[in-house]
Amino acid sequence: MPIRKTANDVAADLAKHDAVCQERWKTIYRKTDELQSSINSMKIWLLGGLTTIAASLFTIIVRGML
Repeated sequence: MPIRKTANDVAADLAKHDAVCQERWKTIYRKTDELQSSINSMKIWLLGGLTTIAASLFTIIVRGML
């Protein structure tokens, strides 16, 4: 027959669980911050590329009219 846990046992288990979860959340927040930085960098590159394409098309159209 299993031994019943006392309130102190449950409190100790919860304290351990809380410590592990806090560490996991810190890791998750750090990783999401890194992902956000990466996404922002890609967004800048995409906007730069789009600007280059738009300027090139505008130049081609204007030169074709002359």
